[in-house]
Amino acid sequence: MTVRHEGPRLTNHGRDHAVPRPRSVPLEPPRGSADLPRYLRALRRLGDADDLAAAYAGCTVAVEVAGREGDAAGLVAAYSQRSSVARRSGHLPAAARDADAAAELLAVSGAEPDGATAALLLSRRIAVLLDMGDADHAGRLLAATAFTGDLPDDPEFLLLRYVRGRLHGAAARPGDALADLYACGERVAVRRVDHPGVLPWRSAAADVLTGIGAAEAAERLVAEEVALTRRHGLASALGRALRIQGRVLPGPTGLAAAEEAVRVLHGTPRRFELAIALVDLGDLLHRARRRPQARRVLRDGLELAERCGSPGLAARARRTTPGGSRST
Repeated sequence: MTVRHEGPRLTNHGRDHAVPRPRSVPLEPPRGSADLPRYLRALRRLGDADDLAAAYAGCTVAVEVAGREGDAAGLVAAYSQRSSVARRSGHLPAAARDADAAAELLAVSGAEPDGATAALLLSRRIAVLLDMGDADHAGRLLAATAFTGDLPDDPEFLLLRYVRGRLHGAAARPGDALADLYACGERVAVRRVDHPGVLPWRSAAADVLTGIGAAEAAERLVAEEVALTRRHGLASALGRALRIQGRVLPGPTGLAAAEEAVRVLHGTPRRFELAIALVDLGDLLHRARRRPQARRVLRDGLELAERCGSPGLAARARRTTPGGSRST
């Protein structure tokens, strides 16, 4: 089987939305397509440590190697992983293009349509769409697969369950959302890997619980996640937990958590996470009637949301800006 790797069509992300700057990758390059699994595992560790520029550059190397050797499965894995890195970096259109390229190749790669590779790719496609604010498209993607019922406990399926829970939450299905997210908590506890760096299920569940008025449970869960990330976690994980805590806690305590989230995330490469934190903080400042400050923060959040390529977050920032209607 011959696989054409058309670089310009599948890898050119355009000048209007820069991806992480290429840099030397602190890894031995792959010795061919047979060595790609080893290389991509190492790149995933770099990405998990927030060394996103190096991880992205390495994924580009993997795409080139797999394309040169006509390795469809390798291209699926490399595009899928590069999509994940681009999303974490806040380059959402680039992430969507890579995920779509992987999906196009999945059928000819030999991967099972209900297997681990397909589950991991679907979770990444849904996550990008949720960040862009397109829950409807994400829901259609999920509905067209075999992943709508119970799922195995393997890591790829566990990630899909978590993302599916987030999708249910975005689609106003709190019962389904909490069922998936609590199931994630049970399974990572059994595996003894219950840490927000693996799956931040607590803050995701707390966000849903807040929406249905279960404030006490939400506060407890997010406090646990903040404590865990303060002890052992990346700054980006702490920033995310604090951002959700800002939504959950009432009054000045919630505002203080939201302000800390922005300070923490400013020092990380997670640009979209920072954009959400800015819009969340602007919303809280607006509610506290600190309108001039809210306007400045929301302007920064809007600008960053647009640069990241999230129409959904940009629209929310505009609705929240003083002088317009407030977001809900």
